[in-house]
Amino acid sequence: MLACVTEASIAYRVPVSAIERVISAAHGSAGMSSAGIGPMGIPAQWLPVLGTYGFPVKRVRGDACWGIAAGAWILAVETMYAHPRGHHDNGTVYPTRLGAIPQQDVRWANQAATETHVPAAMLLAVAAQESGFNSGAVSPKGAQGLMQFMPGTWARYGHGSPFNPKAALFAGAAYLRHLALTLGSWPLALAGYNAGGQAVVNAGYRIPPYRETQNYVPAVLARYETLAGLHPAGLSPAITSAAGVQRGSPKSR
Repeated sequence: MLACVTEASIAYRVPVSAIERVISAAHGSAGMSSAGIGPMGIPAQWLPVLGTYGFPVKRVRGDACWGIAAGAWILAVETMYAHPRGHHDNGTVYPTRLGAIPQQDVRWANQAATETHVPAAMLLAVAAQESGFNSGAVSPKGAQGLMQFMPGTWARYGHGSPFNPKAALFAGAAYLRHLALTLGSWPLALAGYNAGGQAVVNAGYRIPPYRETQNYVPAVLARYETLAGLHPAGLSPAITSAAGVQRGSPKSR
């Protein structure tokens, strides 16, 4: 179980100690399990929200590691409420609210959001998850730059170098826009970004049954919520449909 706690802590940036405290509280001082689901005693009312954000509810109920991952995600979402709102109504992000995120990346994400109608907070959440805003990152599989494009995908959506953070953010916006319109929802678009759009289609327009992808989607959505400063109940209609991404060709830049 320690490995599951560690993995969830890294994925959702929740301290191991916080996860362990919730597990301990869920089982009570005598070691007896209290009401709730899984090792962290997740309240049942969270299940529809977890399902919306890509967690396989049956696994959350029946698998300890999935229960810990879901509980850690809930902790991350609840923690974000202490943060000030970090967005304009038009979906752009206030640079002064984003601390360690490079200010130029925020400006370029806002520009890309204006041109493609992909939320700036979504772009920045993907960049944070993919590379930690390291524009020179190269993965063991050969993914490159801020948005971790594989060369073949970059050839279709990118211009110039994938190591140029501005070019990477605009290409990432174009690719996410395509995925959202093709697959029909933001969670599926994120799954497609991680595993490939065809993998989502092959899975019956569901998040593919790959552990990495099923961890990736809620992790990015948690980052998105933190950046956008939105409550899950208010976020659901926007995040679970591609209605916010307008059809037609994006403006040229």
